[in-house]
Amino acid sequence: MNFLIGYLDAERNNGHEDPMLNEFTYGESSNNATNLLKVSKGEYLFFHKTIHEKRYITAYYYVEKVMLVNVAQQDSLIQNKFNNPHLKKNDSLLTNNECIAFGNPIFSRKLDVPLEITPELLSKLSKPANLNPNQPPLAAISSALRTWKQLDSTDIAFLLDKINKHDKKGRLTNNILSSNEVFQVLERDIEKLIASEPTILNNNYTLEGSQIVFSDESRLDLLLKDTINNEYIVVEIKKGQIDRQALNQIKHYIKQCKKELGYSIVKGILIGSSISKNYENEIFNAKKDGITTRTFGWKFAIN
Repeated sequence: MNFLIGYLDAERNNGHEDPMLNEFTYGESSNNATNLLKVSKGEYLFFHKTIHEKRYITAYYYVEKVMLVNVAQQDSLIQNKFNNPHLKKNDSLLTNNECIAFGNPIFSRKLDVPLEITPELLSKLSKPANLNPNQPPLAAISSALRTWKQLDSTDIAFLLDKINKHDKKGRLTNNILSSNEVFQVLERDIEKLIASEPTILNNNYTLEGSQIVFSDESRLDLLLKDTINNEYIVVEIKKGQIDRQALNQIKHYIKQCKKELGYSIVKGILIGSSISKNYENEIFNAKKDGITTRTFGWKFAIN
């Protein structure tokens, strides 16, 4: 009994936050409590909601346990650890089958990059959703998924594979981002874009490694190789301005690449939204050490 479950943000749901993705809990008191009680350990719950006029899968739970709330409330360890609002309800207010699911914290996941639910995605499930052609896309998808959608093992494998591939791409694909989505772009999204297409920095660049951890536990975003000049390029990415801290970081990574990886020629590229005015001269002078800067921006487009 695996399910695809819709939900509302707390501000649109009278402050009721559920599922609580930070602790992988989900409570149910309506008619769907009967369905939730049928879910066993090792089965999946996928959660979806509307974001900027589109429907997205935002998380999934690999279920560890489903319990009646009145039973869970008797366990002090559960009460002290979890903050799901169902667990805090007065016993007299609980419905007969009110229950709560706990996701395994190792195998459950809140998605960094939510996966859009499209008609194409729904068509590939074992029981395709019936979309109303007379409704706008979001309304048709939302209507089709208003009730919990049951998933089988092939659906689970398909969705997990889709999520993993989508996560590797990040938000910066060929799709046009809405103005609101631009503000959600993270450093890791820029990193994933460059990792998948290092030639956007230079036609000679190839990916050598990402998220490289050195002995001092510092972590390098990206390491590229210039295949023509046989040089290595350290890339440090900042969502905001490039400043002295970023400059010191990349100098440290260059030093570690030479010391721990044994590379003789290592240069650096700092990528950010702009260069801090306070450190313009310092960052410009870093060119003599083989460190250059690139800035990113957003191109206007109309869907």
